[in-house]
Amino acid sequence: MRHILSVILIAAAMLCIPAPAHAYYTEDPSGEATSETPCETCHGTSAALAEAEPYGPHANYTTTTNKCSACHSVHKAPAGGIVLLPAATVLATCETCHDGTGGVGVYGVIEARTGVAPAARHTMLDTVVDPVTSIPGGDGTSGGSRTATFSGTFGGLTCTDCHSPHGANTVAVFTGDRARSLSSVPNATGNEIVSDRLLRQKPTGGLVSIDVYGSDWCGSCHAGRLSKTTLHNHPVDSEITQPDPASPYTYENIVYPDNTMGPLGYNNNGYVMPDPRTSNQSGHDPICQQCHEDARSVGDVTEQTIDASEVFSITDVDGWAEGDNPRYQVFPHESDNPSFLVETDDDLCLNCHTQPRG
Repeated sequence: MRHILSVILIAAAMLCIPAPAHAYYTEDPSGEATSETPCETCHGTSAALAEAEPYGPHANYTTTTNKCSACHSVHKAPAGGIVLLPAATVLATCETCHDGTGGVGVYGVIEARTGVAPAARHTMLDTVVDPVTSIPGGDGTSGGSRTATFSGTFGGLTCTDCHSPHGANTVAVFTGDRARSLSSVPNATGNEIVSDRLLRQKPTGGLVSIDVYGSDWCGSCHAGRLSKTTLHNHPVDSEITQPDPASPYTYENIVYPDNTMGPLGYNNNGYVMPDPRTSNQSGHDPICQQCHEDARSVGDVTEQTIDASEVFSITDVDGWAEGDNPRYQVFPHESDNPSFLVETDDDLCLNCHTQPRG
């Protein structure tokens, strides 16, 4: 009887032990080691957490950091791999987390949800058979393509050509749509995620270093798309074309000094630049990201507004809710619209150009 009672007491005590919370051991930005840290400290959607630690294992290193082991396997790296990564290539390593199948990755989301391959993608085929080495519109003089040797194992395009995995030499931080969170809604105070998206100031294959995300960052590689070439391009607001080089539009300042119709990110208003322009828009052309971004329904121009049913709306993870606007947040990796267009055909043009009256 005494033995049975002891077993019951031990079992009861075990039931009183709280279950461990899911957490990740990290450090705060000051370098002080912390105890078990909740997942949202790295990947959270509050302004405070985003400002403190928006990069997960990709930044805020100290001499006592424990982050390295998240991506590097000192004693278990595969034969033939590089820089002690747990997979044989950079692409395979990144897709250990960012594979898309869970709705939080940058590749594979569209096909995983619909069974249909995306209509456009920045393809990364890091293979000896077919490495991606061509840059469409990369020639700044002719507007034609040019080739480059990228960082992939066989010279093809790979993740680290655009992103700096350790957060070094990146563009200035900006607010945008890359949160992929149903709690990240338009203008929701405290939910704005500010990050540089680990974008390199000078991507591999880029011709110049750019420190602010906008047309000029895209044009670092796609130089022939910034106008002023023999190829006929839609006018683009950039340091090359803007009459005042000190104030070209960027992703954050589509309309300044006040946000009459913008900015990009967390609403769809910034994708509308009606003709005639407002006083704050006068003299500016659209930037690349006003036509090329996540596919969404923006709304035709009607007296400087968009329809209330076509506002930014995220209610679930990527692709689960067909009514979400945008449904997928995967630009510039893949899109269900050709050429990464926000909208297609007349719907796209009428975001800026009013319908003819007569």
